Amino acid sequence: MGNTRKPTRHNQEKILFVLMGLIVVGLIVSGYFLFVRKILPEIAAQTNQQLALASQAQQIESGTNAPAAEEFIPQEEAHSLKIYFGQRGKDLLTYELRRVRKRTMLIAQARQIVETLLEGPMSSSLYQPIPKGTTLRGIFFNSGTFIVDLSKEFANIANMGAAEQVLGVYSLVNSLTELDPRAKVRFLINGSEPVGNNGHVDISQALTRFENLADPKS
Repeated sequence: MGNTRKPTRHNQEKILFVLMGLIVVGLIVSGYFLFVRKILPEIAAQTNQQLALASQAQQIESGTNAPAAEEFIPQEEAHSLKIYFGQRGKDLLTYELRRVRKRTMLIAQARQIVETLLEGPMSSSLYQPIPKGTTLRGIFFNSGTFIVDLSKEFANIANMGAAEQVLGVYSLVNSLTELDPRAKVRFLINGSEPVGNNGHVDISQALTRFENLADPKS
């Protein structure tokens, strides 16, 4: 009897050891696929975003408005935004379709729009009519109104010509209201409300979409 129990116990220990080995291997394989499919793409996306922001900062410092090279975005993760820019030779706005990563939150989409607009157009026939050096400090949405907080450089819009002021302001308004045509847009400059009646467009008031500024051919 004693001789038959020892091999049985030995076999049980051997099976248990094999099972533990299989569990460890399974955990390693699962961790590898989790890293490759989930963590690695997120790290790559964050790295690309940081590189794009660094490139944009260098462009601002050098005084150029050329946008960074477009990031490769898989079809299932992409959608298109209409971003309105000034049209060279005309006092009109023309939209440019920009392929960007999908964002589920409204405020994240709004931030995407403003940041893409500030990067400038891809087409040489268009230009970005917002004062040079303007950056986005923050963006909020409250009771049907987008509140856009821009850096102090945006105040220079009051020193621009009438047509340039209108195009600069409504490039932002019309781009943001692509998300909701009924929405309004208010501006803050460096966290403060702008002074009313300072220029050809009263940016101290909430503004609505201005369809007549868009080129009918666009």
